[in-house]
Amino acid sequence: MTGVREAWKGYKTRIKGKHFERYNNIEDMLKNRPLDIPEVQFRKLIAYWSIPSVKALSRLNSENRKKQQHQHRMGPISFARVRNEMREMNENKEDPSQVDVFVATRTGRKGKELDSGTQAVIVSHNKLK
Repeated sequence: MTGVREAWKGYKTRIKGKHFERYNNIEDMLKNRPLDIPEVQFRKLIAYWSIPSVKALSRLNSENRKKQQHQHRMGPISFARVRNEMREMNENKEDPSQVDVFVATRTGRKGKELDSGTQAVIVSHNKLK
């Protein structure tokens, strides 16, 4: 189900970027609307995206995403599931520490490079062990 949700979110993001944010007036937005969205529905989207509180929330969310550091690499897998799997792999069946979960959820998979900030935090955590 998360695949459908992520695809839908991505689709809405592309529609908003290509057909709403790119133009300054409703006429241009409607003239360049995506053909797979009926005009009546696209007008409702324009009205929604134009609400000041929606614009403010969008701006705030955008700013907050830019501030995020040390992105996890778990995709749709919950941290509870990661902790449970780590606990099961532990011979004493003890809960993993927050540091261990942090490292496990940020370690690169399939040879992907980590950003330098995340790598530095992981190295410093490993030194504390």
